[in-house]
Amino acid sequence: MQELTIDLVRRFPKNGRTDPIAYYRRPLVGFLFRERINLGVRLLGDRHFERALEVGFGAGAVQALLARVADEVHGIDLDADPVATSRVLRELGLRHDLRHANVYDLPYPDGHFDLVVSFSVFEHLSEFERGLRQVRRVLRRGGVFLLGMPAVNRMMEYGFRAIGWKNIEDDHVTTPQQVAARFAATGFRSTAHADLKMPVPISWAPGLRFYFNWRLEAV
Repeated sequence: MQELTIDLVRRFPKNGRTDPIAYYRRPLVGFLFRERINLGVRLLGDRHFERALEVGFGAGAVQALLARVADEVHGIDLDADPVATSRVLRELGLRHDLRHANVYDLPYPDGHFDLVVSFSVFEHLSEFERGLRQVRRVLRRGGVFLLGMPAVNRMMEYGFRAIGWKNIEDDHVTTPQQVAARFAATGFRSTAHADLKMPVPISWAPGLRFYFNWRLEAV
């Protein structure tokens, strides 16, 4: 499966207030931003899907990856402009269907998708369980939900401030642990995970993880 590369992300301009695509192009920080996504998509393996939905398409780079593994690719975002992202995707020759919509009220029928992908959205949701239930509703039984979230703690706040992202504590309101605790109750079973750790070991925090990816099955 194709992965996010520096050349690919350069094709996509920033789209919306919360879009972090500019960070994907930085020397070291960019590798970490891209690798958190690549770790997640590797969990899909060689499986091919009929219809995929991305919750939070932003600039659109992940749409380019999904086009490699699904016959139909859809996306929703509350902040990004579908027209701007569609323009770039058309230039790449990729078919897509993007909408301005909210994960709390997905504009699709029940069981419409066999793959839903969402990176760095659920940490922004105060009603995250409502979002999980909406994703489960639009997934058919046995479908895959690929979910990625950053760690939400004081150390991550300092890290985001260091790279120029201000007031992250106001945007990140839900932790990965809180969301994971509600997987079973909202109709999901975790089948695999891949977490991004510090590239250099830290003596006082060995194995420190700062991004979490899960491959979930709709049950």
